[in-house]
Amino acid sequence: MNARAWPLATLILGLATLGFFVALGSQRAVTAIYDRTEVSAAVSLFQRAETTADLVQVFGAPVDERVVAAQDAINGLDLWGFIPAYGLFLAAAAIMLGGLKNRWTQAAILFALIGAAADAVETWKQLQVTADIENAQAHLPIAPWHWLKYLALALNAVAVASIALTGEKRRIILAVIALLPLPLVVASYADLLSTRIFAGAFGLYWVTLLVLAGVELFRKRAPA
Repeated sequence: MNARAWPLATLILGLATLGFFVALGSQRAVTAIYDRTEVSAAVSLFQRAETTADLVQVFGAPVDERVVAAQDAINGLDLWGFIPAYGLFLAAAAIMLGGLKNRWTQAAILFALIGAAADAVETWKQLQVTADIENAQAHLPIAPWHWLKYLALALNAVAVASIALTGEKRRIILAVIALLPLPLVVASYADLLSTRIFAGAFGLYWVTLLVLAGVELFRKRAPA
């Protein structure tokens, strides 16, 4: 395969991931009720729901149908756009960095797919809740899938850090950035940190992969 194929695939998928991420909070049903700064907190609160009391914090009592519409808009685009895009982006980035035969690449792909699958289940359960809000308790809890998703994605980052440290071309900065999410996810699970902090760490990690894809795609290569 052409040496630029995987950087190109990673760049395209990374840009698609970024585009879907921006679109999640830009939909009319979302902007009608949430400020841009409120979207991530509202989404995270729903994702970490375990009891009907948690759902009251998200939807109010009685249920605010505008919130239901906003959450449905976010979760619909998440399920069919953002999740497939970032899952493929992380897999392509691992192959770009380590090659498909590398055991750490294989681990990174596996964890990316587990994270995306857990995210899909989480999002599907959220859509079940809003479709059957009167019997929402039957579709809870959502939180275990939320934490499984982030644990798997953090382990994907650890595997990528291992590629960066053991490959022929050492990438120390990438390794340091990729090692950030796991301890922050653990600390957030223990209620020691806000979820915003580890979300920021994941954002930094993914943007770094996107930048690396651009660098790899456009850098000059020595003749074979």
